[in-house]
Amino acid sequence: MGNYIFIQGLYDTLDLFSDELKIELEKIGHHTLTLRLSTMEEDLEKMLFCYRSQKIDAVITFNNLGYNLGESEGANLWDTMQVPYVNILMDHPFHFHEQLLHAPNQSIICCIDRNHVDYIHRYYPNIKRVHILAHAGCANAIEREMPRERDIDVLYAGNLSRVLIEQLIPDFESMKELDGGTFSREVLQQLLEQPSLTTEEAIRETLQHYLPIETMQSEREYMNSFRFLDGFATSFYREMAVRILVENGIRVHVLGIGWEKCDWANHENLILEGKVCAPEVLSYMQRSKIILNSLTWFKAGAHDRIFNGMLSGACVISDTSSYLQEKFADNKEPSIMLYELENTKELPAITKRLLNDNTLREEVASRGRIKAQQQHTWGNRLQEIFSILQ
Repeated sequence: MGNYIFIQGLYDTLDLFSDELKIELEKIGHHTLTLRLSTMEEDLEKMLFCYRSQKIDAVITFNNLGYNLGESEGANLWDTMQVPYVNILMDHPFHFHEQLLHAPNQSIICCIDRNHVDYIHRYYPNIKRVHILAHAGCANAIEREMPRERDIDVLYAGNLSRVLIEQLIPDFESMKELDGGTFSREVLQQLLEQPSLTTEEAIRETLQHYLPIETMQSEREYMNSFRFLDGFATSFYREMAVRILVENGIRVHVLGIGWEKCDWANHENLILEGKVCAPEVLSYMQRSKIILNSLTWFKAGAHDRIFNGMLSGACVISDTSSYLQEKFADNKEPSIMLYELENTKELPAITKRLLNDNTLREEVASRGRIKAQQQHTWGNRLQEIFSILQ
């Protein structure tokens, strides 16, 4: 049996995903050991002692945790030990510029969107192994027995992170070659008017009107500088989706921060629950009739909200992507209700129909749960990781 190292301790959501993979590995007889950020020095000593004469099959981590271990001593630990470093990026790669630039040679990058795979191939030639690994649901953390009564009509779980996004805005005055403010407004307008575009497509197209880009390196630097626009576009449609339901008489429970700053936050149909830890989010989902999802501008990917919602027995409504269209193509017997961002105005009608027709809603939810159990758990993704490692 194999030996696998995990690195945890930054975000509870990522820890939850790691725990799911560890459970799945241990079910089939593999050994796991966890390095925690808070006790890294002791945990590393334990790892080196326990596996001094045994092979470590892989490190599995999320969002670059532990990518530079050992470098303060002069050499990357994973490269020195010749251990595959499986790095699952749950966000767009342009948020991880420095980490990708200095990734271990042993890196195997897994992206949750096919466009992200293309992005790394284009801008980070130092990384040789890049694969798609979609989001998944936490089957082990969700109660097997579904509740008979669901007291939440619609649940949205996610932050409205305007303050965090604003912190990413660069100093436009330091940009001599273009007017950063005007450029940003043009890109954002393009994204809002054509929401099927990826952020990198919109930046690349708009750059062509401003100045010649001579190298991939300089193009990559602009992507890094203007990545905040991705968050603004996501927040725009995220707020629109929740607000249009609330203002059309539908009660929506929202988990997450930032919503309290909206000028409509006091609406009687908006129930703000504030920040909730990852395991508790799953409990809320099991109380919900409908899970509303908005993708984080993933045009060829999914989100764990979708699969956790399905596994929780709720009916899921989400904006669409090429990945979701491919995996959930059956329109006659849908297992998810998909809509286009351009048609967000249709959301109230879709939602009211599901709330008013218990049979329809429960049929969609049941098909979704079966499909998620069969194809979209971390157990399924583990099998994909095994294939990637081979």
